[in-house]
Amino acid sequence: MWHFYRCSCRGHLDKELPMSNMDREHSEMEAPLLESAPLPEKRRSTLLTVCPFILGNEFCERLAFYGLMSNMVIYMTRIMHYDPAFASVQLMLFEGTCYLTPILGAWLADSRWGRFYCILVFSIIYFVGMVALALSAWIPGLTPDIDADGSKWYQSAMLFGSLYIVALGTGGIKPNVSAFGADQFDESDPQDRLEKKSFFNWFYFAINWGSCLAVTVIVYIQDSVSWAIGFAIPAVAMALAVITFLAGSSLYTHVEPTESPMTRVVKVLTAAAKNRWRAARRRRAARSRTGYSGPVNLPPGALDGGPGIGAAMARVHSYEWLQSAAEQSEDDGSIAGFTMEQVEEVRMVVRMLPIFVTTIFYWTIYSQMGSFFVVQGASMDRVMFGGRFVIPSASLALFNTISIIVLIPIYDRGVVPLLRLFGTKLSHLQRIGYGLLVCMLSMLAGAAVEWYRLRLFRQGAVLTNSANREAQPDIVDMSVFYQIPQYILVGLSEVLASIGQLEFFYDQAPDVMRSCSMALQLLSVAIGSYLSGAVVLAVSYLSDYLGCDWLPQDLNYGRLDLFFLLLAGLTFVNLLLFVWVARRYVYKDVPHATKRHVGGLSLKPPRGPVPPWALPRETPDMPIRGQTTEINIGGSHIRPEDDVGLYGRSVTFVPESPSLPAPFR
Repeated sequence: MWHFYRCSCRGHLDKELPMSNMDREHSEMEAPLLESAPLPEKRRSTLLTVCPFILGNEFCERLAFYGLMSNMVIYMTRIMHYDPAFASVQLMLFEGTCYLTPILGAWLADSRWGRFYCILVFSIIYFVGMVALALSAWIPGLTPDIDADGSKWYQSAMLFGSLYIVALGTGGIKPNVSAFGADQFDESDPQDRLEKKSFFNWFYFAINWGSCLAVTVIVYIQDSVSWAIGFAIPAVAMALAVITFLAGSSLYTHVEPTESPMTRVVKVLTAAAKNRWRAARRRRAARSRTGYSGPVNLPPGALDGGPGIGAAMARVHSYEWLQSAAEQSEDDGSIAGFTMEQVEEVRMVVRMLPIFVTTIFYWTIYSQMGSFFVVQGASMDRVMFGGRFVIPSASLALFNTISIIVLIPIYDRGVVPLLRLFGTKLSHLQRIGYGLLVCMLSMLAGAAVEWYRLRLFRQGAVLTNSANREAQPDIVDMSVFYQIPQYILVGLSEVLASIGQLEFFYDQAPDVMRSCSMALQLLSVAIGSYLSGAVVLAVSYLSDYLGCDWLPQDLNYGRLDLFFLLLAGLTFVNLLLFVWVARRYVYKDVPHATKRHVGGLSLKPPRGPVPPWALPRETPDMPIRGQTTEINIGGSHIRPEDDVGLYGRSVTFVPESPSLPAPFR
């Protein structure tokens, strides 16, 4: 008993009480045992040790992107002397490319390089583009003189070359950073599951702060100090993004690339088309041999892939031609190898195409916020504090961001419970439809502001341009804050249409095809931006041909109000088409996997050699890298290669409650 008390008070009594020979011998025998059995090491927090490097990369990248994008239309009109229509078209083409290249980046990350290498390589490309842009604004001769009529070809080539290098760089970062962050967490660990949700909260926090600093501080520097400095700061931010990402390379968890689901979709569609064509050719050959023009009875399973499969597909009434991709008969040259489950997965993606097509025009309208809204605000009174401060017109986009941050909690915590109280709720498609309606109202608000601004201009309510160094159209004596309602309406439309579209594509696809469905959302943004450029070109050409140019160099002599009304009318037509398609869409009850990872399945290294500085550190609770294990869950044995969470998640991972809907962010 005394010995037990002595041991419990070790470190305190040992210095004061003498030890007997027996105690001394027992203590000497106990010491090596204590030394050979170290205390278990406390597990480090993934959120605090690994994620800061990923969050720092995202913050710097968004700061760089918005520092470039927010004020680019003003740079093109004031510095490069492009007319607003041409500048808007070029900006929309650039924006569309920024949302087209992520499909390439997602494919490379899923099936070739892995997310780490894809983010690293494209970040360096991004940095090169930002440096080229800053040099184009700083080196004399690469921008036109103030009194020049326009830009020379090499000046435009330098500008657009820099922009499209940046657009390529965004392709490897935008679809992969959030998924790479999700890769760092093990869903079988309770601490990681909890920290994963916190990671995405901090992820959106970093994006919001990056965009807010860009549309306030950097835009002000560009407008009031120097365009070269205003572009150099985003270039420095992008350099910091690369350095920060590399600094954490020894801590990262890597997921081995597999086949991209987008490749699977292409293969299934190709097989279905070819097999369908071969089946039609066999029918024609049979008719030509027999002279019989009636239906040809092919062998059982020749078109359905075997007994039972065709019967299962008979229950489906849309895109039944895809089932020909499941043909198993190879003696007639059919392309085989796809199961009906794989074909059904592709069919679930394809059946969303009508919704995809009817939501494209939303992004055509949305892109006006970064182009003609900014040009419109530049022709309004932006002076504050007695002339000591001039608000950059691009900074009005801050009201859009604020409206989103405020309206999302109102919708989630107020509108949804209220509707539930009355026994109803908004479906994904209903939410998108209301978003299209609000988007149309934003165009009407912009048209009303422009109509009143033009009225004041004709009455002679014009201010001087002393606050601006560059030559520009006359400023109308009308506060720029009249634009706030149209920015807020665009924000509300994002909360409804953008989040609704995101959730629809994510929910209506099987787990292994979510990257394809989310790629549709990115593709709709890209096509919508390209379509916006086409609409602006068509309106500019036709109105100029008719002798009433709506979008001239000086908008004070144009009819931007009629252009906004035209877009509102086109949105209304698109809304009617969307309602017609949505009423015919049948929601699919999709069973989604509840666990995205099992055990340490996310710890496979990328294909090919991994540099020592990129290897994650081993911890006692981590499985041996590269091992194949089976884990028993509910009596089912799951292998790493069977985990759907590892199958193409570059553009798939979306938190349950996204607080940042716009693809812009």
